[in-house]
Amino acid sequence: MNWQIAIGFDPQIHPEDAARAVSARIAGSRRRGGEEAIVEDLFIASLATYHPWTIAQIEQLMKCSVDKNFCERLARAFADGKPPTWDEVDLLILKNWREVHLQPEIQAKIELQEGKLPGLRYWSPLAIEGLFKLGNVDVDCVDGNFDDWFRKRRQRLGLTGSRPYHIKRFIVKGDTIQIGR
Repeated sequence: MNWQIAIGFDPQIHPEDAARAVSARIAGSRRRGGEEAIVEDLFIASLATYHPWTIAQIEQLMKCSVDKNFCERLARAFADGKPPTWDEVDLLILKNWREVHLQPEIQAKIELQEGKLPGLRYWSPLAIEGLFKLGNVDVDCVDGNFDDWFRKRRQRLGLTGSRPYHIKRFIVKGDTIQIGR
């Protein structure tokens, strides 16, 4: 089938990174139904989230409507709200992957001390952990191993880091930010 899925990403997310996230989501599927089920889920999320629909989406919806399971899932998406495919932390990583876009006051403070910083793909997980602490980013790192958590999250988004890292450490002490390069 030819699917037309509307995925609205923030303009701060590079189109190649958005495409990698979609590809990684499809490739990482272990659910029953595999790739087709994931594409269908993305299509349903697209219908529930973005309006107006395109002609191609309407045509695809008409084809899929013969499947009772699809119709039930679509109805649930409209009734309950389809959860986002990527959570806030995923989007934060994607937005900052090539170029850092922080809260204006934090970014101004850092750039005053350190100059313009590269995107997160050039940062070590240790440095990203420090940045996330500064921004009070709540991560679901249950075992306390941020390095492993971030590597898995990055892999799930289809992103690869660039070594050697340009930013190795990011430490906040009072009003001072120390960056280890």
